[in-house]
Amino acid sequence: MFIVGVVAGLVGQSSSLIADALDMLADASAYAIALGAIRRSARFKASAATLSGSLLLLLGVLVLLDVGRRALMGNEPESLVMMAVAFVSLLVNASVLRMLRPYRQGEVHLRATWMFTRVDVIANVAVMLSELAVRLNGSRFPDLIVGGTIGV
Repeated sequence: MFIVGVVAGLVGQSSSLIADALDMLADASAYAIALGAIRRSARFKASAATLSGSLLLLLGVLVLLDVGRRALMGNEPESLVMMAVAFVSLLVNASVLRMLRPYRQGEVHLRATWMFTRVDVIANVAVMLSELAVRLNGSRFPDLIVGGTIGV
């Protein structure tokens, strides 16, 4: 979904899709880190959760830089591309969230994974709402606002 989201975001000129895709990359990394932390010490698991959060922070800064660039010299995004990809992303993230549900009260690295995925579902809905706003008012700013919010 990261690759699909980045390609669609670039083709559709959508900051919110790119932000959502980069967030999915961070989440995939968090899943890998969480799997690597299984049966490790509590200190390792806490470090794994911190590493996951640090990756999110780095990607968030990159998204904010892209939003700033697009605010200065961007075009209106392709709203149908935004809606289609955000909808597929929502289905994927909702499925993953359902699979992670039993672990939401687990150890810190598993709780972090649950939280990241829950936020992804919210971000997917926000991208879909920004698409509606872009379509209704013909402005790129709803996309930039959602992209910036995901970055933050």
